[in-house]
Amino acid sequence: MIPGSLGFVKTPTETFETRELKLSDTSVRYQKPPVQSEVKYVLVCTKGTIGPIVRVEITFLLEVTMEHQPLRSSDIRERNEKIILNLIRSRTYLSQSEVTRLTGLRAPTAFRIFSGLETQGFIRSATVSAATEDKKGRKPQYFEVVPQAFYAFGIDFWALSATLSVCDFSGKVIYIEEHQFPSSMDVQILMDQLYALIQRAYKKAKIPKDRVLGFGIGAPGRIDLSQGLVLRYPRIAGLDNFPLGQRLSEKFGVPVYLHNNASLIALAEDRSGETEGSRSLFTFLVRSGVGGAYLEGGRAFTVLNRTAVEVGHMSLDCDGPVCSCGGRGCLEEYISEDAVLSFLPKSLNIKTFLDLDRAIETHRESILQALAESLRIFELGIRNIYTLFAPETFLIVSRSANYADLLASYLRERIGDLARIDGTPVRLVSDRYNPARIGQRAGDLVFEHFLS
Repeated sequence: MIPGSLGFVKTPTETFETRELKLSDTSVRYQKPPVQSEVKYVLVCTKGTIGPIVRVEITFLLEVTMEHQPLRSSDIRERNEKIILNLIRSRTYLSQSEVTRLTGLRAPTAFRIFSGLETQGFIRSATVSAATEDKKGRKPQYFEVVPQAFYAFGIDFWALSATLSVCDFSGKVIYIEEHQFPSSMDVQILMDQLYALIQRAYKKAKIPKDRVLGFGIGAPGRIDLSQGLVLRYPRIAGLDNFPLGQRLSEKFGVPVYLHNNASLIALAEDRSGETEGSRSLFTFLVRSGVGGAYLEGGRAFTVLNRTAVEVGHMSLDCDGPVCSCGGRGCLEEYISEDAVLSFLPKSLNIKTFLDLDRAIETHRESILQALAESLRIFELGIRNIYTLFAPETFLIVSRSANYADLLASYLRERIGDLARIDGTPVRLVSDRYNPARIGQRAGDLVFEHFLS
């Protein structure tokens, strides 16, 4: 139990009936609204030493929905267990004394929780190098999560292919498969392909099905996160307003969590990629179309729990080419893989995107000249995004590291007038699409839901 006074707070403040629930080693105060309706409460610790980052995590993890009922001791115990599991997992290893310092839990309470988690096979003793240990006093006992305790599947797909990664509880990718789709695709073929991909992963990774917590999916187009719907993606017939999460969950009997794949790439890059540490980030994912995602404080921008930054369909030339969305002059008609190939002179003999990746190394100037209009349109797009969001950093991600670098290098010189709040220039960086990293981040969707 968390020591001290714990309050359940509803905002905005109203006149509530206040009661107090006595537990074994703490006191919980909750407020009951006079109207019979379901109300969301947030557990707030009013005593104890909690750092600012941990406070945010704890407030989020202990957010619960109640219907005129006090929080039961078993509920608090379960949430405390998940807080500790999340701390250990996020920090690789942790000691009981560190947990009591970070959370304010009493030492006997922390000991009971650690013992229970160890008995259940969720954590184990960890060997820590001497360099990281405190030289003074008795050496603390460190713990780490058991990688085999749980697993999550992370899947990223688009019009041409899908990548599936299996992650263990420590976050390590233990299995990965990239699968090319047939040239003619519709939603039924897509589902058949995904079913087969998942079934192969179960068989080849040789993991117990009862240890799989769920699937995290990075899907193209607009996504309804709460309903698990692909709202719109015209490149696969029948995928508009399609209940992808529900279909996969019914087929395999596990929870399924959807997000836009550009958002997952941005979240992955923000954690450990070229943009790590940026307070705000806008990502362009350039493939058959152009996806976009805006992150602020490590959180993806959504509207009513739906992804909203369909930057590829931002119209930048009303007299430009017709787009698959029905509009004209959309960004993806200038910088997507197929669009770029159509602008290159036949003399360069570039027929595939892989050919382009190689040709940039030897014909960079010729390619830059051929793409002059595309680069001009892209610059306009970046300036429009800056006007809307003013991100500290722009990131361009492509399957071709050379193409992403070509775009970034050219535009970096053109947008030098764009500045951050502190007056320093906005960063513009590029990176190659990393299927293992995006699969790992998709798997993290599952672990985050489990630990919340």
